[in-house]
Amino acid sequence: MFQLPRGVKVLPPRGAQRREWVRRVLLETFQSWGFQKVVTPTFEYLDILLKGLEEGLEDRVYKLVERETGRLIALRPDFTPQVARIAATVMKDYPRPLRLCYSGGVFRYMPDRGEEETELHQVGVELIGLDLPEADAEMIAMAARSLENLELTHYTIAVGHMGFIAAILGAIPQHLVPKLKGALADKNRTETRRICQQVPSPWREVLKELPTLYGNHEVLKKARKLLEGHKPLLVHLDYLETLHSMVDTYGLAHRMVIDLSEIRGFQYHTGVVFEIFTEGMGKKLGGGGRYDWLLERFGKREPATGFGINVDAVLKALEQRGGKWPPSQINYLLVDFSKDKRAALELARRLRELGWKVARDIIKRDLQGSLEYAKKTDIQFLIVMDDKLKKENRVKIIDTTEGKEILQPTEELLVPKGGYHE
Repeated sequence: MFQLPRGVKVLPPRGAQRREWVRRVLLETFQSWGFQKVVTPTFEYLDILLKGLEEGLEDRVYKLVERETGRLIALRPDFTPQVARIAATVMKDYPRPLRLCYSGGVFRYMPDRGEEETELHQVGVELIGLDLPEADAEMIAMAARSLENLELTHYTIAVGHMGFIAAILGAIPQHLVPKLKGALADKNRTETRRICQQVPSPWREVLKELPTLYGNHEVLKKARKLLEGHKPLLVHLDYLETLHSMVDTYGLAHRMVIDLSEIRGFQYHTGVVFEIFTEGMGKKLGGGGRYDWLLERFGKREPATGFGINVDAVLKALEQRGGKWPPSQINYLLVDFSKDKRAALELARRLRELGWKVARDIIKRDLQGSLEYAKKTDIQFLIVMDDKLKKENRVKIIDTTEGKEILQPTEELLVPKGGYHE
């Protein structure tokens, strides 16, 4: 009777608080690197939105009809085209580079994906106006630092290059390209080798080995030997060499693996691409790369790179690994067992003015009932008042997680949040 549409979910307070904490840590990390937040509309006209969407994503867009005009409106399936349009129009005269970040929901119709979410909460960044390897290295390093600031340490960033793949696919019989792209996207080595039998030399030998070009920095050396005589492809390997060196300067090269067969961003990206994975999860945490063609669709050609992170995927990864969570969102539950409640109301008001989050336990119940309520609603401390304690100008403080109790002068409780008793 109260079933939700497939792919959406409700988060109770604990889940909502944890998601908000993940989102906030990620955005604070981006802002510490000099990125500024922009806000984009949740829906806009479909014909405008389609200018920036990658091939195949149009069928996954949720569409509505604007009553006044009859025009089709779409819920945003991706942030990057929206930010690209802002950069090319509203911010076209701003000094470059633009460092922009965002946060919000994206909506994708995915009938072939089982119970996967159709509403995804994303945070991400776009760096617009730089075509240097250092810009791509900054994206990879910032993505890594974002996860480590959440104390999520079991992750890998797989890096490829769309220019490298595009050059190979452009050199083989074009009727084989769709099948080969599908086999590479699925990491199906058997199917890739079968298709390669129809490819003339020397590309047959290159394609057979392409799925094996995955691993640490040594993969680039192996690729160079395989591609001797193919100078246009070596340019992309040089770029990845430089990128790896810069990521190493950040102290993060051990997080980076090279995947020269990566093709899943083929329609969207033009250069470096990367995806973020963690152990024990079947889907990626996020990804990104270079998309130098996109802003031209909105009137101004500029280089750009960026990435997005799926907040709920990160949340799930942290929960699987028993991640460290922020403190309870409510600091105090204030209980008053005396008849006159005015002192309790006054104390709650003064604590809130000092920055503390305080709930009054207005319902009538015994101390154990209030304690159980605080535990189940993630309230960190119980403040207990009664007639005897009021005469002594004291309160009882109970730690709901450890069960410890102390008696404390009421005035000593009244310190700004961040003070000694937090």
